[in-house]
Amino acid sequence: MLEGNGRTPKPKFSKGTRVEVKSEEVGFQGSWYSATIVEVMENDKFLVQYHNLVTDDETGSLREEAGASDIRPSHPRIQRPYAFELSEIVDAWYNDGWWMGCIVKVHNKLKYTVHFKTTEELEFELCELRPHQEWIDRNWFTVPKICSLYLH
Repeated sequence: MLEGNGRTPKPKFSKGTRVEVKSEEVGFQGSWYSATIVEVMENDKFLVQYHNLVTDDETGSLREEAGASDIRPSHPRIQRPYAFELSEIVDAWYNDGWWMGCIVKVHNKLKYTVHFKTTEELEFELCELRPHQEWIDRNWFTVPKICSLYLH
């Protein structure tokens, strides 16, 4: 969906909106962190307050400026138990954020081994995983279950 000027529409976020913010910090690239918009600024910038990240002195929740291209709405919640399959792309809750990875081993329907782009593999409980979805043109889309397309 394009605006009349041929550009992709900008997301409409307002103060108080729960969002996820993508990290570009070295070692954290591509991870997403839950936050709330604290202030709408000029030039497609927002002041966000993270839900799980704290300041260096650990006295409060971390606040920082983020660009519109690094923000998406909160991921839709899955209301039912969800069993994952081998080679399925997932988001794993790790280091206070969501990281995209691939299921490489199903231990049982409650425990999985996930491979990340860094070639690291970690085990996760079902409650620490969610189906991976992409936010494109103001809609959530489930991605195909082909790990090689996303992790190489």
